[in-house]
Amino acid sequence: MTDAVVALAERVAGTEEAFVKKMNEKARELNLKNTNFKNVHGLDEANHYSTALDMATIARELVSHEKILEFSSIYEDYLRANTNEQVWLVNTNKLVRFYKGADGLKTGYTKEAGYCLTATAKKDGMRLITVVMGEPDSSTRNSETTKLLDYGFEQYELETMLTKNSVIGKAKISKSTKENVNIVPIQDVTLLHKKGEKKKNSSYELELDDIKVPIKKGEKVGILKVKEDDNVIREIPVSVDEDIKKANVFELYLRYLKDVVSGDINI
Repeated sequence: MTDAVVALAERVAGTEEAFVKKMNEKARELNLKNTNFKNVHGLDEANHYSTALDMATIARELVSHEKILEFSSIYEDYLRANTNEQVWLVNTNKLVRFYKGADGLKTGYTKEAGYCLTATAKKDGMRLITVVMGEPDSSTRNSETTKLLDYGFEQYELETMLTKNSVIGKAKISKSTKENVNIVPIQDVTLLHKKGEKKKNSSYELELDDIKVPIKKGEKVGILKVKEDDNVIREIPVSVDEDIKKANVFELYLRYLKDVVSGDINI
């Protein structure tokens, strides 16, 4: 496995050292304050470290790419299936088979770190991420993770404030094929509440960048500040709900004539 990871790093970045540099750059981008990578395989090495909080942040970023869950949720499969060299592979994360809703993510073990598991599960539209480290064996690792997941699902619930299809504003963009475009969140906006407790007053505030054409759907054009009791609790990137192209001279001329006729422009 170590050789495979090194080979992948060399394919992507040229050398393992160059890939490690990219890993640390991504760590800074994610604001991981207690993580430093020295190798690509995660085995014990001086000054190679992370924390439970940082691992949870990495996991949250990872599950935003849903394709990963198609692989991490597989419990068993064959490598080189239906050949004389087939190898049976079994997921070391047993929860994907034995815990309802579990579909990832990553187990680990080294002498210094002990048995570790960053897990995720989804029930009733709510996804939880848990991290355990330094466990004495894999059974304890699984049982502690199960307790964390059970507690989260039993005690908390999600409220959907906005979906990624919710139009939260409009923007007038000059020199585009469409003057007014819809602004939508890049992801669903949800609020976490403890069951039985009074919900806080929620609201949001939209801040748009200076938008230039062309713009692709999904490209960040601003942020949505989500508030509870007037305190900002999250910042969600926003985008347009369709690709916006730059208008040609003829389209801009027709728009000018329309504005003149409507009285929006005085001549």
